[in-house]
Amino acid sequence: MKTKKFLSILAVFALVFATFTSCQSDQSDELLQDEAKINPDVLAKLDAALFDTTNARAMNFMGEEGIAVEDMFFSYVQIDELAPTDPLAKHYRTSNLVKKLPRVITISVDPDLGTLGSDALDVTITMYNNLGLRLSFARVAFGQRGKNKANIEVTEFYELESGGYITLGRAAGFPTRKGDPAKGFGINSRWFELSISPTVNELAGTMAHEIGHCIGFRHTDYQTRQSCGQNVNEGSAGVGAIHINGTPTGSDSSSIMQSCGPAINFNNNDVTALEALY
Repeated sequence: MKTKKFLSILAVFALVFATFTSCQSDQSDELLQDEAKINPDVLAKLDAALFDTTNARAMNFMGEEGIAVEDMFFSYVQIDELAPTDPLAKHYRTSNLVKKLPRVITISVDPDLGTLGSDALDVTITMYNNLGLRLSFARVAFGQRGKNKANIEVTEFYELESGGYITLGRAAGFPTRKGDPAKGFGINSRWFELSISPTVNELAGTMAHEIGHCIGFRHTDYQTRQSCGQNVNEGSAGVGAIHINGTPTGSDSSSIMQSCGPAINFNNNDVTALEALY
């Protein structure tokens, strides 16, 4: 998820940015190479899937190498599975959804996100669980391995603003073909440093957005990305874009799943969509 929220304070930070020479997360979610060095064939596949590759970055994210585009991350294996898309498609969920319902999805949060991250995750879990879906969430300790590893891990990454925008969260793709949720998502701790830093509810809204991707939801304004001030059709992005009955076919400006936000709570259409699927 990206937001235009910080455009008004970019001038304030201009002098500060001039003093930065490099910033790097302690985590493994680090930039591997700049856009100019990304294999053109990889970019072509993402372009054909109608992702905006203007700010594409090669990264190691959550232990896998791949490319970050928009607020998503795709491993090279996932990129190879993308298919060219119909630019006129108008839908909202991916072809793959979480299976074996009812199901409890375990989720953990990186201690590097501090008390704010911990409290926000609790709020997010409550937001979902209060809906009484066949898909619910339970928090577990971060860093567990093997059978005790969380189904979704919330990690920390650090990334400066670019072109007037800041990436707040980045999801590690969509549900797998086997029916498991995406392995997790990252939260940009740079957001915490800005003068307009997140409240617990704002961060919880961003986490709810990224969990939405992990369980199969697309952006509600994917046809235009108008909430980001763009005019880009993401199309089906090679992962499916299927309209959910009972929800609008146009942009939904108050949805938690808008491209740029963040909304703090689910709106009525979000609830309708979640109940329809889960």
